[in-house]
Amino acid sequence: MMILMTRHASQYDRGPTLCAPDAEKSCFACCPPIRPAGYEHIRYRTIIQRMLRENTRSFDCQNRDLHPITGFSCWALGYLDNGSRLVGCLLHPARHNGRDLRPLVDYGEKCRRESCPESRTFLAMSPESRRYWLRLAKGLNSFQYSSRRFNPLFRLLGWGQILLGRVASEQRETDLTRNSLSALYPVLASDLGPRANAYLLGRIIMNVPLEHLRAEMFSRRFGDFSGGIVSWLREMPLENQAPYTHLLALDSLFLDLLRLGGGIRRIREDQAQAFKKRVDRAVTDFLHEIRTECTGGPKTERSEVRDESRRSADGFFKTLNDHDGRK
Repeated sequence: MMILMTRHASQYDRGPTLCAPDAEKSCFACCPPIRPAGYEHIRYRTIIQRMLRENTRSFDCQNRDLHPITGFSCWALGYLDNGSRLVGCLLHPARHNGRDLRPLVDYGEKCRRESCPESRTFLAMSPESRRYWLRLAKGLNSFQYSSRRFNPLFRLLGWGQILLGRVASEQRETDLTRNSLSALYPVLASDLGPRANAYLLGRIIMNVPLEHLRAEMFSRRFGDFSGGIVSWLREMPLENQAPYTHLLALDSLFLDLLRLGGGIRRIREDQAQAFKKRVDRAVTDFLHEIRTECTGGPKTERSEVRDESRRSADGFFKTLNDHDGRK
């Protein structure tokens, strides 16, 4: 668990973390490390608040006895400040001059490595970008901030650091709210799964002005494009003995597209590389279409063929496969 105790403002000179954004709230969603899938503390807020008070009062920083975690609660999870605003690990090394006492719960190694994908994406952004996106969490308490249902950052961070960094850089003067974000960038508020589509949208945004994403037309077109790619991937034969997809030495966002979009849990690296080349080529063609539509220029012959085939979910890749066969 990566929660740090807030003592001085200087701790944030290097920028906030998703775990410890400010002195008003913290995220403790990953604690304890043994919890049911989909579990959220806020559903049991009254019970957990009582547990946090009891844990904090009874905590003895001099006691070095081993007390393994039992059930779905941890005796070392408590309040980190006198105002009972920040929730986190009472054994964290930040509270004990660098000494890590988390092994006392007998889950020390898991506690040390526990971090969500969203926290890593958040940390990869610049401090300015992090502060910009934290505006969406203004007014949330630690229970709400730790909830995927209440905290919009969990979903948004699935889009990846490249896109969110661009938005933060170009919209830094905008008074950011959930409603204003949906109005500015409809695609970010669409029903598309962010992590399954972050690779595609990230590749696109590296090659077109950000203003393209503001059009409702783009959101619809991107949804069709993504749907075609996902349908094509889901038709690919699976290999039960191949390496796990997430362990391959490829772009992690592309691997998320394979796993979360295409449902490909295992795949050989050479096959994944071949899929990536084909997807990248499809993105290039999609970019050409988007630029053509935005500038009002003429469509290419291949674009016209794709327009006719787009009615079917795999039409886009059918055209691409036909093109490959002519080479």
